[in-house]
Amino acid sequence: MKKAPKTCLTRTLALLSLLLLVCASCLTAIGCNVKGPNTKPSDNTTAVQDQTTSGEPEVVYPEYDKDFRIMHRSDRPYEFKVKDTVGADPVNDAVYSRNQLIEKRYKITIKNLTYDGNWDNRNSPGAFKDTLKVWMDANEDAVDLIAGYHRVMLPTVENDWYVDWLTVPNIDLRADEWQNGINDVLTINNKNYTITGDITLTFWKAMSAMVFHDGLLRDYCDENIYDVVSSGKWTMEYMMNIAQKVPSTGEGTNRIYGFASNNSIALDAFASGFGMQTVTKDENGNFRFALETDRNTMLLDKLVELYQAEYTYREQYNTQLDHANDPSHALFPNRQVLFNAMQFEMIERPNIRNMTENYGVLPYPKFDSDQENYHTLVADGVSLMFVPKTEKDLEMVGTVTAALAEASRELVNPKYIEVVLQGSVSRDEQSAAMIDLIRNNVFVDPGYILNATAGLALRDLTMKNAFKFDGPKTLKVYWEEKGAGAENALSEFLAFYNK
Repeated sequence: MKKAPKTCLTRTLALLSLLLLVCASCLTAIGCNVKGPNTKPSDNTTAVQDQTTSGEPEVVYPEYDKDFRIMHRSDRPYEFKVKDTVGADPVNDAVYSRNQLIEKRYKITIKNLTYDGNWDNRNSPGAFKDTLKVWMDANEDAVDLIAGYHRVMLPTVENDWYVDWLTVPNIDLRADEWQNGINDVLTINNKNYTITGDITLTFWKAMSAMVFHDGLLRDYCDENIYDVVSSGKWTMEYMMNIAQKVPSTGEGTNRIYGFASNNSIALDAFASGFGMQTVTKDENGNFRFALETDRNTMLLDKLVELYQAEYTYREQYNTQLDHANDPSHALFPNRQVLFNAMQFEMIERPNIRNMTENYGVLPYPKFDSDQENYHTLVADGVSLMFVPKTEKDLEMVGTVTAALAEASRELVNPKYIEVVLQGSVSRDEQSAAMIDLIRNNVFVDPGYILNATAGLALRDLTMKNAFKFDGPKTLKVYWEEKGAGAENALSEFLAFYNK
């Protein structure tokens, strides 16, 4: 079967896309794990349809004449489910356009099966995982594609519920839509039961970024911060040296902080930003824990130093589970935080987007000047894709899933990046270029990807040491407490792939 041609662009838009990519490349001459979308959608996303180049034979697509049932989280409906209204939300419109394109092409109807699937209700009766278990136990053909919460759903691979993606027709993990490093980690012993990539908006929304208040930065930094990043000098020490210039005086709305973070995921983002690996994979595909190293000890000490500093906002961690005082909600928009660690989906919020003063977006800092590249974390809230063993038409699932991923790359993700981030959110062209740098440099620690099965979270140790919940503890002591259980859990998970 001939592969469908890419959606056509006008010559003007193509040239603009090329210029944007060239500009970004000039600023970010570094290796990339994630490739940005190579096309730019028409402003009228609802009008996109299949086209063929003049003179080429018309492409004939298979017609399935059935529902394509997608199970996904009710708190992340935007990935596949669209609102009835069109025009107010360009990303929603792009999802609508994508769905219409695929439904028409393959004569299917996308049916959304939404269930509560967040961390708090992960084991609740009737919620996401429980509902799926009922279907699998009954061998019920109830769903074609599952988009589940990484941290909750990855361990369910051991339940033997899913089809190996490498056996699904028309799925090519070498395609740009699936190139991100995560799928390489999840391919174990030439088997892969779950994938992620351009098909899911959470892949982009979960990316980490450092946001700065432009007015405050001008008060405490004489250099152009974008030039600092481009020159490779944007390091942890550089950020901390600026942050410590902010006076730790004042109370209430008069208090200004040099640094603040959203929640514990920021600690994961720093670890990835530093290139920390807690698990390594050798040339034979074997995984090994590598937590207790001199470098990891040095990185942990630096994070504890940052979070214990007088200039750091600490009230979001009054208890281990208290994130109600997220500084990005009020403090940052009110000119009370200089550097605020966030994720892309946080920068979208109206309280940030509607700020009267300017702000900018940067990658997380490198640990030191010896580190070659900047790195980006994709947090473990990202959606992973599964195919249930109850599926009766794998050819349809492979064809439609691949088409959804390709169309998302061409229509949905560029609209999210260009309109939401680089349009409404990013206040200047240099921040837009920084966003390209961030999304093109995803760092993958196998330990972070597989942590859902191993139960080992370095952020827990960092929080305990920095906020003295029951610390301080060294990596050696932490590994003595957690290592045996983590190794056993990971071994059991990997054993499934070796059957």
